Amino acid sequence: MMISRTTVLAGTLLISGAWFAGSRTRAQAETTRETKVEAQKDRIDNQAKKQKTQIDDQAKADKDRVDIQAQADKARVDVNADQKKAAVERGEKPSTAAVEPGKTATTDTSKKDGIGDELSDTWITTKVKSTFAGDKKLKGSDIHVDTDHNGVVVLSGFVKNDVARAHAVAVARDTKGVREVKDELRLKSDR
Repeated sequence: MMISRTTVLAGTLLISGAWFAGSRTRAQAETTRETKVEAQKDRIDNQAKKQKTQIDDQAKADKDRVDIQAQADKARVDVNADQKKAAVERGEKPSTAAVEPGKTATTDTSKKDGIGDELSDTWITTKVKSTFAGDKKLKGSDIHVDTDHNGVVVLSGFVKNDVARAHAVAVARDTKGVREVKDELRLKSDR
């Protein structure tokens, strides 16, 4: 049996065509797969952008809310400070309670404590402490300051040496409103 050349050629062409068709189908399948992957990537990117926008919007809204609250708090503090300053300028002892905006600070003037300008004990204590904090001669000291109702300042805690002790007492004594200083300071070496 003899197969003609034409038959062999026809068979070869059929096999080649089938192989070519299979290659094309594989290439189309790969292209389809790449298209699906690209579409999924685009969906994920769009979803991420949407979530980022939502987070950014929420953060901006939160910041705006905090800024508004901070401005309101600052305004309340400013009003409080202005009212207390005005009370001190009038020679009154300002209330230590917070004053709401639009209300006036009241002062109980029936409790005169004999101090010329009637400075508050808290103010005296704060003034003495702040002076101590910035004083190089008292660096390394651990001084506690208390003021009673009559302008008497009590100094306790520890200082480096007797020079620092004398300086602390002098600074406290020179503070406006202080009538007397009680020295209960100890040297650090006494610990």
